[in-house]
Amino acid sequence: MSSIKWYSGLINEPLTAALKPALPMLAIGTLAAALSGLTKLGALWCLVQVIDDQSVTWIIGVGALLLASAILSSAASWSTHKAEAGFAARLRRQVAKHLIRLPASTLTRWDDKKLRSLLSNDVLSLHHLVAHLPAEIVTFAIVPLVSIAFLVAISGLQALLVLTPGAVAALYYLWFMPKISARHGEQRAKVMSEIVTAVDEYVRGIRASRIYGAQSGALASYHSATDRFTHGMITWVRKVATAAAVAVSLLQAVATFAIAYAITYQQGTAAIAAGLFFGLAIVTPSLRLGHGLDYVSAGRNAARHLTDFFREPPLPSANARVPESRVLLEAKAVTLTAGEQFVVERTDYRFSPGTMTVISGPSGAGKTTLLRALAGLEQTLSGSMRLAGVDLVMLNEEARHQTIRLLPQGSSALLTSVRENLTLADPEQADEKLEAALRQARLEVDLDAHAGNLSGGEMQRLGLARMFLTSAPVLLLDEPTSALDPDTTKHIIKSLQLLAHSQGKTIVIVSHDPVCAAEADVHLQMQRNTLRVPE
Repeated sequence: MSSIKWYSGLINEPLTAALKPALPMLAIGTLAAALSGLTKLGALWCLVQVIDDQSVTWIIGVGALLLASAILSSAASWSTHKAEAGFAARLRRQVAKHLIRLPASTLTRWDDKKLRSLLSNDVLSLHHLVAHLPAEIVTFAIVPLVSIAFLVAISGLQALLVLTPGAVAALYYLWFMPKISARHGEQRAKVMSEIVTAVDEYVRGIRASRIYGAQSGALASYHSATDRFTHGMITWVRKVATAAAVAVSLLQAVATFAIAYAITYQQGTAAIAAGLFFGLAIVTPSLRLGHGLDYVSAGRNAARHLTDFFREPPLPSANARVPESRVLLEAKAVTLTAGEQFVVERTDYRFSPGTMTVISGPSGAGKTTLLRALAGLEQTLSGSMRLAGVDLVMLNEEARHQTIRLLPQGSSALLTSVRENLTLADPEQADEKLEAALRQARLEVDLDAHAGNLSGGEMQRLGLARMFLTSAPVLLLDEPTSALDPDTTKHIIKSLQLLAHSQGKTIVIVSHDPVCAAEADVHLQMQRNTLRVPE
């Protein structure tokens, strides 16, 4: 039952699908680890015989079995790690595949920190569980049981007293150590989270921090958190680590050898050697028991995190492509909600090619949610968003990407060159085209400049330059001029309008800016859960 409980966190379809191809190699690795442990015990048995009979046969047996044990151990490690590497790669691909199908509103709950932890820490925890657990099972089960059989066969039932140090070690690692470590581990994790948060806040607000000094704000929070972390570590070392060190020193070979000698000294040299060798073969795994259980605990937690992620419902997907015809974006009896609030209710509207439409309305009305739905990144409650007569949910990823491009509000740049950021729109564009797009976006910057050094307004214009480069017939922009001055705004809106008219593109802009509304071919307002043309 305990094994079922340990693995309960792993039972979900994506994880089992990623693990299933690895099972044959894991089985081979487990078998090799078991045989390695048994051949090592065989070598100990031969060594016991050598003490009574120094024949070449027993000596050769010791060497051959130890060599076989080393080869089998290497094979076990190679097989399990090869299986785990494939499992981790498949799992990461599944996470990425699921990630690109999540609605934009769901992604707001999975920030960059959570996703990094999911793809690194959690997958690494499953690495330990998958790659190391087979060997741990052998260490904790097969080797001790066979060692006990050898002991009883050589020295009788009284030889089981040799197990006393191992029993005490198991009790310590199973009960005392986790009980104390858990409390301090939670405290350390909480304080480490505070430290990371304080550092992030300080970096984001470094200019303000320089003005107000180190005695206030995020830097002061950082100093306070690090002091508490240091104090917590000292307390943990005093209460847990020191106790563990003392326990290990008392439970090492000295205690086992003393008990083994006391029991077997009257039975001859071979019995003494058997008690020493096989007793230590049992105690050593006991000292590693806590570490082995850590694999299981960390793996269960990681599996729980991944299961929560995979339970997030993805957007529907199919394999339809956009017909080779005039691309018309339209809402058909669409009802759309943001949380519990209706954004639009049973609304019909056509966004005609060759026009620039601006949508405005009060903050919180759901303009961004509507734009995401037009991009196929939010699911409608009823009705459908259609492109060239095809429901967006029926399009495959490639067709949607080639046809619709969304510029989110406050979109950031990749931490690489301006050139590489621009080629996201079209990898085949020559530098002359890239520079022309920068001019259209009123951004004077070298193509080799690092995008991470751009200001907020410059990053916004870099995103606009990508929109000028793309061949997609539908462009959706969320507050694209919020960080720009009026003159630049007017120039860019004129350029977007020209792009719509000259190339027949459908451009939809969400904006509070009256300049955008004034230049639009169609101006829509979000009113009473619908889209209305102002009178």
